[in-house]
Amino acid sequence: MKSSEKSVTIAERLNEISPDRIAFLEFENNFQLLITVILTAQTTDKQVMKVTPVLFRKYPEPELLGNADVADVEEIIKSTGFFKVKARNIIKTALVLSEKYSGEVPRNISELVKLPGVGRKSANVVVGTLFSTPAIIVDTHFKRVVRRLGITTEENPDKIEFRIRDLLPPDMQYRFSMTVNLHGRKICHARTPECANCQISEFCDFFQSK
Repeated sequence: MKSSEKSVTIAERLNEISPDRIAFLEFENNFQLLITVILTAQTTDKQVMKVTPVLFRKYPEPELLGNADVADVEEIIKSTGFFKVKARNIIKTALVLSEKYSGEVPRNISELVKLPGVGRKSANVVVGTLFSTPAIIVDTHFKRVVRRLGITTEENPDKIEFRIRDLLPPDMQYRFSMTVNLHGRKICHARTPECANCQISEFCDFFQSK
C-alpha cells in the first residue's frame, strides 16, 4: 500500500471511530484560544485549563493583557511552568494584537508565527480550529502515532507536518490531526500502547513488528 493510500485509509478509519467533535482546550473567543495555546507549551492542557479562567477574567481583551503587569501575569500562570517566558510572550502577543491587528487574531500561519511564543504547531491549532484552514498539528501525541504507524520516519516536527500535508488532501488534514491526537491520548500511549484495543493496528508498523 502506498504511503498516500495508507494515510487516507487510516484517516478514514479514525474519522469513523472518533467523536464528531474533538476539543482539548476550552475558550470563548479567538483571543483566548491563541493565548491558551501559547500557555500549553511544555505542560498539559489540563494544567492550562486551571489557570486560564483566572487569567481571562482579569484580562479579557488583548489591550488589557498587553498592558498587564508582568509579575501579576507570572503569578497567575506560574503552575504551567516556564511562567516567566510565557508571561512575557502572552503580554507581547496581546500587545501586537491590540496595536497591529485591531485586537483580531491573524488568519494565516505566516503572520501567526511572528507572534511571541507562537510556533508552527500553535499556529496550526489556531488556523485549523478557528478558521477551518487545512492544518497538521504536530504535538507529542501526533508525532508518536504517525511514526509508529510508519507514515513517516521524520523526527523534526516541521518535516512531519510537511510530509503529512503531502500525503493527505487538504480537507482531511485538520480532522486527521485531531483524531490522531485523540488516538494517542486514549490508545497509543507512550509507554504502554493498548495495541489489543487498537482499531488501526492492521496498518501499524509498530504493531506488525512485534
